[in-house]
Amino acid sequence: MNQVPTILVIDDEPAVHKILTRALEPEFSVYAVSSGSEGLKKLGSLSPDLILLDLRMPRMNGLIFLKKLRERGNNTPVVIVTAYGSVDSAVQAVRLGAADYVEKPFDNRKLKQTLRTLLLRKKQSPQEISHQLRIIGESPQLKEVWQLIKKYGPTDLPILLEGETGTGKEVFARALHKISKRNQGPFVPIDCSTLPESLMESEIFGYERGAFTDANGSKPGRLEWANGGTLLLDEIGNLPPQYQTKLLRVLQERQYVPLGARKSKSLDVRVVSASNINLRQAIQHGSFREDLYYRIGGVTIELPPLRKREGDIELLTHYFVKEYGRKYNKSSLGISAEAMNLLLSYHWPGNVRELEHAVAGAVLLADQVILPQHLPPQSLKVITIFGDNGNRARRIGLELKINCNLSKPIDLKKMKKKVAAEAEKLIIAEVKKRVSLNQTELAEFLGIDAKTLRSKIK
Repeated sequence: MNQVPTILVIDDEPAVHKILTRALEPEFSVYAVSSGSEGLKKLGSLSPDLILLDLRMPRMNGLIFLKKLRERGNNTPVVIVTAYGSVDSAVQAVRLGAADYVEKPFDNRKLKQTLRTLLLRKKQSPQEISHQLRIIGESPQLKEVWQLIKKYGPTDLPILLEGETGTGKEVFARALHKISKRNQGPFVPIDCSTLPESLMESEIFGYERGAFTDANGSKPGRLEWANGGTLLLDEIGNLPPQYQTKLLRVLQERQYVPLGARKSKSLDVRVVSASNINLRQAIQHGSFREDLYYRIGGVTIELPPLRKREGDIELLTHYFVKEYGRKYNKSSLGISAEAMNLLLSYHWPGNVRELEHAVAGAVLLADQVILPQHLPPQSLKVITIFGDNGNRARRIGLELKINCNLSKPIDLKKMKKKVAAEAEKLIIAEVKKRVSLNQTELAEFLGIDAKTLRSKIK
C-alpha cells in the first residue's frame, strides 16, 4: 500500500486551513498551523513531504520562516502561497530556496498538479535535457546559466532570456519547458521579429468565422495552442507598441478575445520571453513598455556570447566536427592546430550558430583534416590585441584593403604610414563596437591617453 504524502500548511487564516484540507484530502494528508513559529515547532515531531507556506503572516512572515528553515539544514520542498500577481515576492522566495509558488485564490486543479509534480513525478535531469537539446559547454559562464535554469525552471515564474543572436535563447527556453511542471504540455514559440504585422493579431489571438473577409472558418491562435504549456515570446523587443499593450492586458487578466469572438477565453500558460536587445535601454528610448517589462521579466537570465565562454569554442568545434562528420560520412575527419587557432581567435558575432555553420561548411570541403583554407573567409582575417601586461585581452576581426598604383614607383615609407593610420582607424572602430567601455577606459585599454583618443575619434 502506497503511503499518502504529508503536507504541512502554514497560514494565519483558519478559513484557508479548511479550504486546503477539503481540496487536498484524501490524496494528501494535511496538517495545518497558524504561524511560522508554530510551523518550526511542528517540524520537531512531523517530517512532511512538502510545506505550503503563506508569505504574508504577522510576526514571522514566509520569507523569514523559509530562511530559518534552510539555516537549520531542513531541505523539505516549500511551495509559497502568495496573492495574485505578487511576482516579486515569489521570485525572492525561490531565490531563498522555495520549490514553487501558487496564487490566491486557489485553483484546486492547478494546486494539486503542482504538488504531484514536486512529489510524484520524476523529471529529467538537467544533464539529460542538455544532451537532448545539444547544449554543449563546460565554461563557468554556461554553468552559471544552468544553475539559474535549474532553480527557476520548475516554477511558473515568467522568465526573460537576454542575449546576442545565436546564443541559444530558444534552446534554453525549451530547457526551461522540459524541466518545468508543464513539460507534458505544448511548447509554442511566437517569433515577434518575423511575424508580419498584418497577421500578428490573428496568429496570436486566433479568429472566428466572419471576423474578416477571408475568414471562412475559425482558427485557434498561438495562445490557445500553448494552453497548459509554455509560450515563448521570441525577440519580444520587436513587438509593435499596439500589440505590447494588448499583450500586457492578456498577461494581467489571463484572458483574451479571438478576433470576431464575443466571449473571452482563459489563458493558462507559463511565459518565457527572449530578446537580443537590452529591454531596459529600449524602455529609456521609448520603444518598449516598462509595465510589460516587469510583467515578463520576473527573472532575467543573461546568456553569455560565445567569445566570453572560456574553453567552449574548442569543445563545440570538436562536437560539430564529429556530428557533421557522421552526417557527411567523414567520421575520421580531424582539424589542424592552425585551423583551430583561427577559430579560437575569431570573435564570433553570430555566436554558436555561426560556429556551427562554419564547421559544417569546413567538413564538407575537407578530405582528411580541416585546414585554414576550409574555413569561412571572415575567420581568417583576425588581429589579436594585447594589453599592457602582455596578456591577450581581446580578439577582433580586421579586414584591411591596400590599393597600390604600380604604374609608378612606390614610396614605401609613405605607404607604410598610410596603412598604419588606416589599420589604427579600423582597430579603434572595431574595439569601440565590440567592447563596452567608456572613453577613458577605452583609452587605457588601447594604451593611449584620453586626449589622443578623442583626437583620433574626431
